[in-house]
Formats: sequence, structure tokens, C-alpha cells
Amino acid sequence: MREAQHIPGDAGTGPTDLELVEAVGRGDRRAYGTLVDRHLKSVYAVALRILGHASDAEDVSQDAFLRAFERLDLFDRNWSFRNWLLKIASNLAINRIRSRGRERRLQLKLAEAEPAAGEVEPDAVPSPREWAYWLDQIDEMHRAAIVLFHFHEMPYTEIAEVLQVPVNTVRTYLYRGRKKLRELMTGRQTSENGVWSVAM
Repeated sequence: MREAQHIPGDAGTGPTDLELVEAVGRGDRRAYGTLVDRHLKSVYAVALRILGHASDAEDVSQDAFLRAFERLDLFDRNWSFRNWLLKIASNLAINRIRSRGRERRLQLKLAEAEPAAGEVEPDAVPSPREWAYWLDQIDEMHRAAIVLFHFHEMPYTEIAEVLQVPVNTVRTYLYRGRKKLRELMTGRQTSENGVWSVAM
């Protein structure tokens, strides 16, 4: 958003993100350090919620800032620098999950899966590893939307900026992602004749 681009630092003083970006473009490394200090917490939080492990989130955060620095000439000055960073971090985190395949163990709590009354036994509750497996099976954009909405508690408008899609597309991603997760969980419960519903 154009407005967000002109919000100064937490202290209410100092250069805006756009001013810092322009300074970095002129070779001012200190300006880039200021951007890192300003946005590291948000970038790390997104990476951690997607990956579930602090060390992985730290690696992705560092990679995200490095990638942003390398591609700063591609940054649209009319867009939010923060959301551009979050998009980079989200994509890097998702790619890391995908590269590790089904054995990736993520400590994610997507949502509490609530069984239909009387249909599913308590010991049938999905494990963290099963959640990780299911998340790895859905489209990466659907997964990113679900993580940003349910973990990072972003509104649709911000998710749309991070993913660079219209708000209605975000709604579609969430709907299709949840539907696919329900199908995966329903398949898990076939032998018990139970049906899971994702409380989202």
C-alpha cells in the first residue's frame, strides 16, 4: 500500500522505508541496516510460523534480507517494503519445506481439528507430523494464505499484498486450501468412518 510505504520507524522519527530504500540504492549500507532492524521481527515471525523451528526461521530471515538486497532494483516503490519482504520470506520458507519433502517435521498448529460428535476417537487426533505432511500436499499459495491468515493473523488485504494477488483470490486460496486439508484428513479417517472438519 502506498500509505504504508511512508510510515516512519517505531519511534515516530527518522526516514521512511522508501527513503531508506533509495539510500540503499545509492550505496548506503547503514540505511539497509536500519531496514533490517526495523523489519527483522516481522520477517522472522512469518518464517517461524511457516517452518516451526527457530534455527530454520533465522536462516530464512537472513536469506530474505539478502535476497531483497540483491533484487532491490525490482522493488516497486509504490508498494509496501515490509510486505515485499514478507512475500520473499514466505516464498523462501515454503520452498524450504518443499525441498525437505514428506519427512520434514514442523511443529505447526494449523487449527484444532474438531471431529463430528461421536465419530472420531480421541487417539485419532492428527499429530504435528501429520499436519506437516498434509500442509506439504497442498498448493504452496494455498498454504501460504492459510499460514499468514491463521498463524500471522493477517487480514485479507495484507495477505493480498504479500502474495501479490487480489483479495478475492486470497479468499479462494483459503477456501481451496481448507477444502483440500479436509479431504486429506477425511481420507485418514476412512477406516473409522469419521470425518474431520477444519475449524477455520
